[in-house]
Amino acid sequence: MQTLFDTICAVITPPGHSAVAMLRISGNRSIEIVCRFFSNHAKLQKAASHTMHYGTFRDNAGTAIDDVVCLLYRAPHSYTGEDSIEISCHGNPLIANRILGTLLGHARMATAGEFTRRAFLNGKMDLTQAEAVADVISATTIKSELAALMQIKGYLATELKNLLQRITTARIKMELAIDFSDQDLPQIDLDTQRTQIAAILNDMELLGSEGGKYIRDGIRICLAGAPNLGKSSIFNALLKENRAIVTPHPGTTRDYIEETIALDGYPVVVYDTAGIRNTVDEIEQMGITRTHDLMQSADIILYLLDQDSSYEFSPDFNEERMIWVWNKIDLAGFNGLPSQEDWERYLMSLQLRLPHEVDDEPIVMNIIPCSTVLPDGLTALTDAILSKLSLPRDIENRPLITNTRHLAALQRSRTAIQAALQAMDCDAGYEFVAFDLIEASSALEEILGVISTDDLLDSIFTNFCIGK
Repeated sequence: MQTLFDTICAVITPPGHSAVAMLRISGNRSIEIVCRFFSNHAKLQKAASHTMHYGTFRDNAGTAIDDVVCLLYRAPHSYTGEDSIEISCHGNPLIANRILGTLLGHARMATAGEFTRRAFLNGKMDLTQAEAVADVISATTIKSELAALMQIKGYLATELKNLLQRITTARIKMELAIDFSDQDLPQIDLDTQRTQIAAILNDMELLGSEGGKYIRDGIRICLAGAPNLGKSSIFNALLKENRAIVTPHPGTTRDYIEETIALDGYPVVVYDTAGIRNTVDEIEQMGITRTHDLMQSADIILYLLDQDSSYEFSPDFNEERMIWVWNKIDLAGFNGLPSQEDWERYLMSLQLRLPHEVDDEPIVMNIIPCSTVLPDGLTALTDAILSKLSLPRDIENRPLITNTRHLAALQRSRTAIQAALQAMDCDAGYEFVAFDLIEASSALEEILGVISTDDLLDSIFTNFCIGK
């Protein structure tokens, strides 16, 4: 039967040949076990924490396996909070597995995420920091890696603990008001209390901004518009490779193409779609239907325009997600991105109008100039995307929620705070406000791991690799 008191071990570097491989053993007996097979065992047994020791590692028969370096950590000053040794050997899987097999004669194999789970249970990190370890390992862009690193450093935990303390203070005041309501004591200032609770709600909404969601799940961007306006050219330019076929013939793209890129450190899923037009071609019409479906689900729609484009859309499309793009500005005589003044003057000269406008005055829309030929031709477009989503450029040293579990718990806490404010507005009584504040606190405590069931911990740490 496995227990938390077992000594555990595992290879903690990726499989395959490399310059160096590393194994970790952690638990009360880890030093004793390694000393059985390490030639420099006398020095290792007495050494201080955070010291390195060179020697030969031998198997049960005393046969040398490899020359290794043992890095000693004594409790509680280790990753897990337990006595721990990390053994570095040559990066041959055969050597690493022979060392592991020798250790497994006296310890057991670590389960997925067990080293980090022990770090959490031993108070080396809270649950948000523990989950961020897996996020750092799986990060695919600079922003996602940095957000996870800030979480490991404790910025999110600090912000959550601050919110939790403020909610607790407000709840205690409400409970005191209940306890002493029948005594001749000054009443609490409800207006001040409401202002403080509303400020908590505002800070929660900032913490749960969509920037974190986009770092975790990516930004979905759909290129749409009439045929032959350069959607595939922009798609290829964003990817920096010729992924989509580009021809002068309308209708070349009949189905959507999907690729993932990094935009200013954010993960982005870009869709190149079939051009929107009236057609009798059944296959092309199926592609256009899929284009409309992608436009419905996209976070951003890059809609390409020219003088003949239609600006009428289904009411189902949220135009707030639209970025209007005028591609091929190099063909209009521009040698670089135009100034705002020059660009507006050019658009005015085209006499652009929206069909639903009742007057005949030309309309200058917020159209982004773009070119896949000019060196800086995509700069205005990428800036517009980041601005449209209000994405922070600098996420260092700031809390940001990217974890789905955290977002769900934060939403429950926000809902409870909103209910508390509604209870105050309706004069529902101190006990109702206090109850809602307790619910808000419980949701935040769940994120931090103050309240955590074995099932919750199992679901979190089983997603880790064995070596963590």
